[in-house]
Amino acid sequence: MQFLLSRTPARSDRTRSLACAALLGAAAVALGAPAVAAADPAPEAIAAFTVPTADAPVPVSGGEFGWVATHAITKQLAGMNAPEAIATLPVPAQYKPANLGLAQQFDLALTGALASPGGCLQVVIDPRSTSGNLFNYGFFPVAGEYCS
Repeated sequence: MQFLLSRTPARSDRTRSLACAALLGAAAVALGAPAVAAADPAPEAIAAFTVPTADAPVPVSGGEFGWVATHAITKQLAGMNAPEAIATLPVPAQYKPANLGLAQQFDLALTGALASPGGCLQVVIDPRSTSGNLFNYGFFPVAGEYCS
């Protein structure tokens, strides 16, 4: 399977490989490190979450890594049920709530991206976590006009 993640249609193979590795690494690192979420939200709290509206890509600071998936890859991720795959990764019990939070954030952003015609998903990884995590992950829906 090949993931093509890019900010622009013309990128080198090395850039695409790095982008793919980062997205797959986001799921793999969840095996050994908690994500942004800190506790298992109560069922009523989960119901309170709303699907974010797709918009322009969020700014990525100099110390962060960010990629915008193509619309085709975003659709493929939805078809593969990627949020479920993230949620079912085998992690130590203390990291399970964080892993479920990461899966939920991914699912909401994916749903928001696909609600926009031609929409796509943006992944932002911040290695300078201040919450005790190895990395902080952000998933954001991007409107179709910004996607390739």
